[in-house]
Amino acid sequence: MAYTLITGATGGIGRELALLAAREGRDLILTARSESRLEAVAGAIERDFHVQVATVAVDLAEPGSAERLYDYTHAHGYEVDTLVNNAGFADWTVYLNADWERQRAMMRVNMEAVAELTYRYGRDMRARGHGRILNISSVASMMAGPYMAMYFASKAFVRSLGEAVAYELHGTGVTVTTVCPGPTTTGFEKAARMSGRNFFTMTRPATAAALARFAWRRMSRGRVLGYHGLTCAAGAFAERALPRAVTRRIAAFMNGGRPGRR
Repeated sequence: MAYTLITGATGGIGRELALLAAREGRDLILTARSESRLEAVAGAIERDFHVQVATVAVDLAEPGSAERLYDYTHAHGYEVDTLVNNAGFADWTVYLNADWERQRAMMRVNMEAVAELTYRYGRDMRARGHGRILNISSVASMMAGPYMAMYFASKAFVRSLGEAVAYELHGTGVTVTTVCPGPTTTGFEKAARMSGRNFFTMTRPATAAALARFAWRRMSRGRVLGYHGLTCAAGAFAERALPRAVTRRIAAFMNGGRPGRR
C-alpha cells in the first residue's frame, strides 16, 4: 500500500498538504515533534476523508532521526511513493551572536533531514520506477540573508539539491519538485523570534492553503521548480538582474535589520 509521507505536518503548509493528499484518497504518514498534535490532526483527517493515517513523532533536529524515521516506515511495511520535505524553521539573529545549538538544529532540520530522506526514499522510488518528492524551499534561497544567514543558506541548499537530483532522475519515473514560497502565514515569524518591521509586515503574506495548492499542482505535474507569490517572483527577478551586493542589502532590510537596534 502506497503512502504519502509529510514532515512538519501538524500545522501550516504541512497540514494543508496533508489535507490535499487526503482529499485525493491518499493514505498518509505524518511526522512532527508533538505526538499529541499529530494524533489530533490524524484523527480529524481519518474522520473527514476515510483514509489511513500513520503518525511518527520525531524531532528531525536529533542526530540519526531521519534514518530512524526511514527504518520505522520500512519495518511497518509502509511504501512511500510521495515524500514531502516540509519541516523547517528560521532564526532572526546576528550570526556570530546566535545560539549555536539552535543553528545546528536548523542545519539538521532544514538540510540534513531533507538530504537524507530524499536519498533513502528516492532510492526506493527509483527501484520501483515511480514516485514524487516535494521540497519546500523559500524565496530566501535566491540571495544571502543577513540576520537570517543560516536560514537563507539552508534554503539555497534545498533548492540546489532538488534541482540537481531532479535532473539525475530524468526518465526514471521519479520526479523532484522544489517550491519557493514568499511570505506565508504559518507562524514562521513567531518561531523565528522576529519583531518590528520585516517582510511579513511589509508584504501581504499568502495563506498556507494557497501555497499548498500551488505546491501540490507543481508536484503533480512533475515540475522541477515553482515560485509562489509576488515577493518570490520579485526575488527571482532580483537574483538575475541585480548585483549580489544589492540583494544582500535588500534582504537585510526585509529581514528587519539588525536585531536589538530597536
